[in-house]
Amino acid sequence: STDKTRDIAKKFNAKVFNHPYVGYVEPARNFALQKAKGKWILLLDADEVINEFLLKKLINLSKSDSYDYFRIPRQNVVFGKWIEHSNWWPDYQIRFFKKGSVEWDDAIHSIPITVGHGFDLPPEEKNALIHYNYESISQYIERLNRYTSIEAHALIENGYAIIPNDILQKPFAEFLTRFFATNGYRDGFHGLVLALLQAVSMLVVYVKVWESQKKQEQISPKTLL
Repeated sequence: STDKTRDIAKKFNAKVFNHPYVGYVEPARNFALQKAKGKWILLLDADEVINEFLLKKLINLSKSDSYDYFRIPRQNVVFGKWIEHSNWWPDYQIRFFKKGSVEWDDAIHSIPITVGHGFDLPPEEKNALIHYNYESISQYIERLNRYTSIEAHALIENGYAIIPNDILQKPFAEFLTRFFATNGYRDGFHGLVLALLQAVSMLVVYVKVWESQKKQEQISPKTLL
């Protein structure tokens, strides 16, 4: 946390544990899961809110032993608007589960590893977490720069070598998928802006891979001596 979240949490008598800042959430999630003591865990990010109806529903569901985890629909609010298409809804997230049944890989945007039986809550607004995703273009660009560096590093670590066609094809495919194939156009101008920004994000990932690999190929001044 870089703000007063820790101090506010302590005022409400929450248990607060420190974890090194790594720029994305997955490593901190796994750390938090190790600290949790209850049979059931409700996992929320700092920019997410749970409504009273859903909270009561999850409490009732926890009384049954039929399931080990639940996938909850999530409303993504981007630039002040609930985005209902382009894979932004229902955007299922596993956030309520028995301790030991779910964990995350430390890689950014990793899919959780599950054990046991799961259940999807119906994709209705009353069942949804509210995710205040991006408040402004500036915030999107700040995260874009951070996330794309992490994603580019992961590609390089996995042995990916830049393919020139990817620099064009990957962003173009991302835009087509977001805006047309998954109906982003139905979100109006918000949908168009988001599809373009996500295409730019994809472009930046592969350009950063290219930049990193070009630096490795450059001859350092010492080798010329």
